[in-house]
Amino acid sequence: MNALPVREVMDRDYVGVSESDSLHAAVRTIREADATGALVLRGGDAVGYLSTSDVLDHLADDGALDGAVGDAMTDVPPSLRPEAAVEDAAARLTSANARHVVVADGDGVLGLVDATNLVRAGPDPAPPASDETPDAARPDDRVGEPDDAYSHRSVCEVCGSLADSLSNVNGQLVCPDCRTV
Repeated sequence: MNALPVREVMDRDYVGVSESDSLHAAVRTIREADATGALVLRGGDAVGYLSTSDVLDHLADDGALDGAVGDAMTDVPPSLRPEAAVEDAAARLTSANARHVVVADGDGVLGLVDATNLVRAGPDPAPPASDETPDAARPDDRVGEPDDAYSHRSVCEVCGSLADSLSNVNGQLVCPDCRTV
């Protein structure tokens, strides 16, 4: 990892809800933001996290989205100060088995860090991007668009050859040569 501070990689835009908000309204807010969860706030302080898994667990237990966010949320994720290193955030995520680390200072929550942010930070500060793609980052040529030379051909189930057309003979798809045998 690197010593880049988490303030450089954190998401400053996050979904926040109150523990007294209705669960139904919180789900709507999460969906509208196309997020996977929301940080539960009391004033400027994080008091929990409401993930889509938490909502599903609540729905499975209660059968409805009735109640408040506080009824379904889990504990607050671990936190770090904004000057902490990215490697500290990685350690905190793994040791707490959490999906997010809250970045906060004395004035409140500044943002969230998740595994995606850490991957983007990379093992070391990334060098300026070049137009040349390294070989390891190139797509595998065996995957992707089909080869037009063979896209309309099929394999004969008798001889195994490629054929432009196959016929069903006794439940097998066979080429014209095998059909006459």
